[in-house]
Amino acid sequence: MKFNTKCVKSMCVLIVVTFVAFLTTSCMQESAYSELLTDEYPELYRHVFDRNADSLLAYTEHPDSFVQAQAWRALISTPVEDMDAFVTKAQYANTELGWMALSAHELTDEQLTRLHDLWNRRASMRKGISLVLGQQGNQESLDLLIRNFDEIIGPDSDYEYNSALAMGRLMMEYDIPESSRRSILRYAAVLEDEDLYRAYFYGLYRGDEVIEDEQIRTNIWEAYEWVESPYIRQYALRIAFKSDAEWTLNRLPVEDISEMNVQLAVELANQVSNAGWSPKLEEVYTRLLDHPNPVVNEVALNRIANHPEKEGSFDAVISEKIVENEQKEASVRLSGIIAMSEADEYLSLSESLSEGQEYLLIKKLHIYRKALNADEFLQKLEEYAGSSNRMEALFAAQAMSGWWADLEESQKSSLKESVRDLVFDLLERGDRSITYITASFMESAGVILDEDFNRIEQLLTNYQLPEDIEVYQSMAGFLYERFRDEAQDLIDSLAAKGNPALNSTLANQGWDVPDAEAEPPTFRTPDWQRLAELDFEPVWVLETEEGTIKIAMDVLSAPATISGIDSLTRAGAYDSVAFHRVAPNFVIQGGDVETGDGFGGPDYVVPTEASGKEYRRGMAGIASAGTDTEGSQYFVMHDWAPHLNGRYTIIGEVTEGMDVVDRIMVGDKVLKASWQKK
Repeated sequence: MKFNTKCVKSMCVLIVVTFVAFLTTSCMQESAYSELLTDEYPELYRHVFDRNADSLLAYTEHPDSFVQAQAWRALISTPVEDMDAFVTKAQYANTELGWMALSAHELTDEQLTRLHDLWNRRASMRKGISLVLGQQGNQESLDLLIRNFDEIIGPDSDYEYNSALAMGRLMMEYDIPESSRRSILRYAAVLEDEDLYRAYFYGLYRGDEVIEDEQIRTNIWEAYEWVESPYIRQYALRIAFKSDAEWTLNRLPVEDISEMNVQLAVELANQVSNAGWSPKLEEVYTRLLDHPNPVVNEVALNRIANHPEKEGSFDAVISEKIVENEQKEASVRLSGIIAMSEADEYLSLSESLSEGQEYLLIKKLHIYRKALNADEFLQKLEEYAGSSNRMEALFAAQAMSGWWADLEESQKSSLKESVRDLVFDLLERGDRSITYITASFMESAGVILDEDFNRIEQLLTNYQLPEDIEVYQSMAGFLYERFRDEAQDLIDSLAAKGNPALNSTLANQGWDVPDAEAEPPTFRTPDWQRLAELDFEPVWVLETEEGTIKIAMDVLSAPATISGIDSLTRAGAYDSVAFHRVAPNFVIQGGDVETGDGFGGPDYVVPTEASGKEYRRGMAGIASAGTDTEGSQYFVMHDWAPHLNGRYTIIGEVTEGMDVVDRIMVGDKVLKASWQKK
């Protein structure tokens, strides 16, 4: 083959020029990114830490668009005194983040009326105003959207999604004419757009309302039969089963259940339990147990175990598909034993399956509870409560509550003294998590004697605010019911510490305590130079027991949070930490670097860095006990959850490993957390 040397030279020159241009552009981007983090953000965050709304509003006019955007995001979680001025600011900015910030703040009826007027007059603002109405709207807001429904679905509308979600939410709380409701649902039922379909049906999906109109129910079910989107089918399935479980079960095709999308299969496992036990239900459950995803198996087994009409003959299916199937995860096999009518013959197997896996102890204790008599099970609880492994004691405290509630009164009478001793054994460990759970048990157990108050009061001296606020909150509820007069001085002394969250809880419990003004928290200062070195959208890698999850981190939206995550990652704090919470079709949650059980965190807090993004499948966020309480615990979304929008920090989005996220179960560990090198 002959080459045209002139063309080759030209191509080489072009490649070199392109490469140099790429490097130049890349370097410029990196330089601009670094300057933002080291020059602009530190000053902005001084006002974020102070929660100074006036200063942050000034920053919304900053010449740099990234700084503007972060100022609006900060205002989502910052108290604003002059809401009329804030409405005006959002109106004139007319940006998605401006409206998102406004949507997070409570509005008066007069302010909502002002927005309704703007919605009518300014078509360019309807997208943003609809977002606000979905969060803060009233009856008038719903009426406005219904009156303008034909415009909302018109060909020139760019605001249908936000309006649909607003209507879906507002219909849960406010009245709507039946004719209007029917028209909207019939229109929505034939949509093939996943986002619009779910937005319109959001209220019906999350609420308790059922569809009485058989024609609308049929329309909704038809979407399940002909639409390919598993997310539309998920919504149709749940709404139909809630409305008429037997009607829906009879129409449900079963052939593809074992190959279903994970979220759809979990939804089916949850909803089909509303139907009565029948051969068709058994067939559905059998295929769910054949599903390759362990979370699907787990949800199905939990529903089978709790079905009031479960037939003992189905145990053979559970045994074959799950319990004796060595290909299934240990956790799933234990759930299978729990779902069996009898567990006695499986005690040895449950021991071997849970060996060395402390998070599976709670399931093993459930099996013991089924197989042992009350005295024998109490001995097991006492054994684990005295263990040097705090997780074993924690799970013993958890197991105690359900066991005690199921006992006959005659059994409780004979065991009350021993259980009282067990309660104090647990309390005297001085462990925050164990005490919190034990206090919850004490409220209903009736095992504490009159003379025990001084002992309880002394035990509480082991804790301090604000680290152990959950202990005081839980114990104060018990004290109000059991030792109201004796505990008044103790409660007064706690209230005098001026912790706003605690005082609010005490007041809600019935205690007469003063309001407390919140003192500004002391936040961890981000390492701005280190953040600049991480580069734009660094990838956080979580190597788990189920596989690797990669998350592209949004540093410019959540620098304080990600700086903390970086410090913990480099220190190895996330290594060998389990996912302590899995809520199927919602989230997986881990990162409790202190206790591993969800009650702990690092020795710092960072501010809430609320995002303008939506909580969709794959989004990663940070757990919170309220505004500006975030630390190390993170979660990853299984599914779309717009009720979280604007409430939590979003740190990034999964770019690889969503199949791993779908397989994670409680107790699965992060073996190593690290940053992916570019």
